[in-house]
Amino acid sequence: MPSIQRFLDLIEAGPTKSPCVFNPWRDHDERDRAPRAQMPALRLANMAAYLEARARNARVMLLGEAPSHRGCRFSGIAFCSEVELVHKREQVARKPLALTSREGDAKPMRERSAAVIWDELERAGCAHQVVLWNAFPWHPYREATGAESDGPCGPSSNRKPKRPEVEQGRAVLDALMGCFTHRLEIFAVGKVAEDALGRWEEVPCAGYIRHPAQGGESRFRAAFREQVLARL
Repeated sequence: MPSIQRFLDLIEAGPTKSPCVFNPWRDHDERDRAPRAQMPALRLANMAAYLEARARNARVMLLGEAPSHRGCRFSGIAFCSEVELVHKREQVARKPLALTSREGDAKPMRERSAAVIWDELERAGCAHQVVLWNAFPWHPYREATGAESDGPCGPSSNRKPKRPEVEQGRAVLDALMGCFTHRLEIFAVGKVAEDALGRWEEVPCAGYIRHPAQGGESRFRAAFREQVLARL
């Protein structure tokens, strides 16, 4: 438990000098349910329960890019939305977890990438052997300029994290690796994670897997079955 607490302290503290970043384990806004100020602590508790369920069984990590505004932002768990907390509860953790979005009880937040990944975990029966995480742990979003733009902006949007931001995830990943009995093999899910692991020599990359977003679902599924399941 001390190792998990050190990791939780790091993610709650968040990144420094990173504007347009939402910290799910510290921040809250109008999209959270009332009392809003208590929601980050619930997401932190969700993360702790998720890790505790894998501390002795995990063998592999899937490392993605960054949390999205519909997934980890509300669940507190990487590559996981509120839909998984409801419908795949026993796979996510060994106890019920909290929904923190404003409409969570009636309409839990759903993220497509999370649905694809958890579908594969359920199909293989290996949810507690796989840890999901991101190279940049916090949610980066597009700046709201007030002018017309070519897409969503503000905390309800996503953007690619910058390399200096991703570097702040290095110490967090190191702390996370200390939460498990076994040394995990890390697979990069997407180019941001692959690039990060290429620089972080202390955490070798076990392989590259196409991110399931933006048309990558079939390639993700194939690579997961061929590469990851062979290590379990």
